[in-house]
Amino acid sequence: MPEYATIQKTAVLPRLPLEGSLDFTYRCNNNCRHCWLRIPAGSPKKQRELTLDEIIHIVDEARGMGCRSWSLSGGEPMIRPDFPEIFDYVTKKSASYSLNTNGTLITPEIAELMTRKGRKMVALYGASEAVHDHITRKKGSYKATMKGFSLLQDAGAKFVVQLVPMKDNYHEYLAMVELAKTLSSSWRVGAPWLFLAADGSEKKNAEIRAQRLPPRE
Repeated sequence: MPEYATIQKTAVLPRLPLEGSLDFTYRCNNNCRHCWLRIPAGSPKKQRELTLDEIIHIVDEARGMGCRSWSLSGGEPMIRPDFPEIFDYVTKKSASYSLNTNGTLITPEIAELMTRKGRKMVALYGASEAVHDHITRKKGSYKATMKGFSLLQDAGAKFVVQLVPMKDNYHEYLAMVELAKTLSSSWRVGAPWLFLAADGSEKKNAEIRAQRLPPRE
């Protein structure tokens, strides 16, 4: 029986922490209209992020208590220069992991790391450059994401295209599905309800509410 399955079976009574979540940063190189958890890439709040050594300590401590699975995210986790080192360590200490990214900062080195078995979810916000860049409010983000997909494909890394439907891209939703099918054998719809801002910002919350789809859609 695989290690994770064995631990899961024996952890019911002692209630061991089998799964953990790590947000490497809240910074992001995009400025998505619907995002509930982001600060600008150059924000001074960068100083409050966990260091590589602190993350290693947390992972080791959690592993000692039974944690074998990690959910990795941000902000955009790859915005950190030490992302390869963090990802390398966490995944080597895990039986399974999931990673959320916008795909714009994928390099050949990172794409090679992405060949490690796990669930990699790359966001797609539009079937066209105009709509995708409108959602991210970052000119060139669509092309950068497409380059990321291409690098993953070239490396032979398996990944999931994550579609995020909202008011400003819903007219392209079916085209987004068809595009996703050409990029990967796997796609999914991610968080269509759109969380409100973690910092309680009324401005952000107004933007997020404006993008929420009614239940019938």
